Amino acid sequence: MVSSIRFGLIGCGAVASTHAKAIASLPNAKLVAVVGQSPQRLAFFAEAWGLDGYTDLELLLQRKDIDAVAICTPSGSHGDIAIRAAGAGKHAMIEKPIDISLSKADETIAAFRSRGLRLGVISQRRFDLGVVRLKALLEAGELGRPVLASACVHWYRDQAYYDSGGWRGTWSGDGGGVLINQGIHTVDLLLHLLGPVAEVAGHTATMTHERMETEDTAVALLKFANGAMGTLSCTTSAFPGSPVRIEVIGSKGSALLEGESLTRLDLNNGNGSSGVQKTEELDKQGLIGGESAIPSNQEAFVRQYEDFVDAIIRRREPTVAGEAGREALALVLEVYRSSKRSGQRS
Repeated sequence: MVSSIRFGLIGCGAVASTHAKAIASLPNAKLVAVVGQSPQRLAFFAEAWGLDGYTDLELLLQRKDIDAVAICTPSGSHGDIAIRAAGAGKHAMIEKPIDISLSKADETIAAFRSRGLRLGVISQRRFDLGVVRLKALLEAGELGRPVLASACVHWYRDQAYYDSGGWRGTWSGDGGGVLINQGIHTVDLLLHLLGPVAEVAGHTATMTHERMETEDTAVALLKFANGAMGTLSCTTSAFPGSPVRIEVIGSKGSALLEGESLTRLDLNNGNGSSGVQKTEELDKQGLIGGESAIPSNQEAFVRQYEDFVDAIIRRREPTVAGEAGREALALVLEVYRSSKRSGQRS
């Protein structure tokens, strides 16, 4: 059994540093090389992290001392690059989404399955302490039968953000807009907490940005397979932006997630009164995490990489495997299809 995993990083754009920090923080993992298309950016990144730098992906994949890769390229390229990595015998962690098409997601999952390789998809929000606690409460039946979930991703991105990369906010490069890029983390959490969705009605539109093919605002009505209902709203037009908010209401109580933290837990005591636990009480019990209103999620990234490296070493499935990434993508694409059917998408 190997005791340490050596990584190659594919892509050196904005999110690459977050992956690099997570890998570097682990005692049983090491980042050794990076590949990028921009020679100037590649040189800067490689020097900053002390890595071997390549502009040719094949040269990185041919290295026998690299066990796994972290894929941090534009969304539309994720599947193709991952399949090449699998062909070279590398495990892979893919930045969300797994890809922008279900057929490519299926092809990617099959490529790793057939070779006995580990495939993970970034969904670090599952590792937030508040989410872990809420998941345990739901599984234990503390909130009773799930009734309603409400999720809001009200963030802000200026026009410069979409202008900063030719792939951002495009169908071919990004696969969509706010829903598949910013909102997919929360889509994944809804599936993680409440299970599969049976029915979807969605609307999307471009409300405030001038130069993007895709949506900056999306809303959806959801009916979960367990009978619960749900609402989802996402936008990058909400200046200056606020933490993600997820409220889950059950037949015996309700809970509120804000950012990384479980900030409110209200359980019905069964005698007509309610047992309310707000942020202060939950913090004393060690049930919440997060230090600011809009946290960095770096600790959750580290926890997901810890899990992924352990999965490689112990030859088990990672907590967030390729199939989980596919489920989140499928729900996002169903919202887009619903919006198109209703004639609302712009």
